[in-house]
Amino acid sequence: MMFARSSQSIWFKLMFLTVATLLALSFSLVAVTANPIFIGLAVGLILGIFLLADPKKTIWLVITLGLAAPAILDMGGHGLSRVSWAISMMAILLCIPSVLHLFDLNSKEKKHIPLFIWMAVFFVIYAVGSTVFKMHSIGELFGGFKRYFQAFGLMLALVTLAISRKDINSWLKLLLTIALLQLPFALFERFVLVPLRGGMAAGGQATDVVAGTMGANLQGGSPNSIMVIFIVIAFVFIFSRWKAGLIPLSRMFLLSLMLLFPLFLGETKVVVVLLPLMGLVLLRKDLVQNPAKYLPVLFGLLVLTALLAYVYVYIMLDSNFTEAMLGTIAYNVDDVGYGTSLLNRTTVMSFWWGLHGWHDPISFLFGHGLGSSYGSAFDGGHIAQMYVNYGIGLTTISSILWDLGLVGLTIYVSIFILTWIQISRLWKRTSNPSVKADCLSIQVGISFTLLFLFYSDSQVNLLVHEIIIAVLLGYAAFLIQEHRNALNQSKAQAIFV
Repeated sequence: MMFARSSQSIWFKLMFLTVATLLALSFSLVAVTANPIFIGLAVGLILGIFLLADPKKTIWLVITLGLAAPAILDMGGHGLSRVSWAISMMAILLCIPSVLHLFDLNSKEKKHIPLFIWMAVFFVIYAVGSTVFKMHSIGELFGGFKRYFQAFGLMLALVTLAISRKDINSWLKLLLTIALLQLPFALFERFVLVPLRGGMAAGGQATDVVAGTMGANLQGGSPNSIMVIFIVIAFVFIFSRWKAGLIPLSRMFLLSLMLLFPLFLGETKVVVVLLPLMGLVLLRKDLVQNPAKYLPVLFGLLVLTALLAYVYVYIMLDSNFTEAMLGTIAYNVDDVGYGTSLLNRTTVMSFWWGLHGWHDPISFLFGHGLGSSYGSAFDGGHIAQMYVNYGIGLTTISSILWDLGLVGLTIYVSIFILTWIQISRLWKRTSNPSVKADCLSIQVGISFTLLFLFYSDSQVNLLVHEIIIAVLLGYAAFLIQEHRNALNQSKAQAIFV
């Protein structure tokens, strides 16, 4: 036995020494390449492995760095912006403890996993399986997986790990703090960075840089629409809780003013769609039950929307509503390409439809593989290289259709439809005003997500947007689990009584 233990110890030491040597050589090679992407991945891998011992700290870091740091990293230069790959790696590594808890059949504290989470897991399995079936290259598979699922581990962690209400409340406060940070960053971008891009005379190309902490790109487009989604969702949570009598009017008004003011600093025309949609989703039940009370609220929201539209068109674009409307229709519905692309948000769909059908049922149903529609002729997927400058992956819906086919798109949309249905059931069953308010707020976030299927590819490409969606789905699952646990506890107490 002593010999066996000694032999095992020797083999363990040899294996440890071998692995350590290989890792040292690998990281040395990464370091000498001076490639910021490889360095970012290596740093994220090292930090992520150490942080796996305490996944809650990793969640803190992913939310904070993922939503608050992009602007600083982007302004630090192209190389520094690639550090975001380290954040993605930390988020992806959250899949390890999450999946272990998800499929741990021996766990005494097995959590109830909502159906929409299982649908999300199935979407990942399907995406990888269909891509392997039509494998083009390992690099394209890894790149596509990273872009699609870089925040998937965060969502799973919120659902499967031992998360308490105290943890959730602390993360909600963190998210509100980051949402409030959009104002000082937006002010800096409006009065410092916009002049560097030509000032107000340059129109939307200059004001596009007002994106809060989501990332200010001086060379190209910035994710200002993601900033808008983030602050509007934060406002919805505040407004819903005030409507439920959980916070005073003065606090709601102050927070709302700070949250919504960045909307006036940059030109993001999608606001004129998001705000009415928010009002209809949030107040739909109240409008039916008490229209006299809530119609003025909806009218005030429409006035705010009209005011924002006036600021965008007459002040920032130095145009008028007729020209702005005709231009918007031209590059969204007509044959005018969006930006430098030949396709726009409508023609990108008809273009895909024209090239797919039952003459090629495999590609029509299952797509061409993850990452196939991303990028350009130089660093993009193999399908994107076939249609240079077309912009076939302009929107989320077109990206998924090209990559994963009609089946993949159906599964993806089903995740959010199931979330809506299960949250609606929770709203009906709970008597907790805070939970009721948050359920409606989550549904507003889901409606934004479905709208953005047709607006941009950020849901399957940008970490900041994917984190927002992951938090929405994770929090929705937590609320369902919390309600179920409360019912089980009340039943257990009733039995003992």
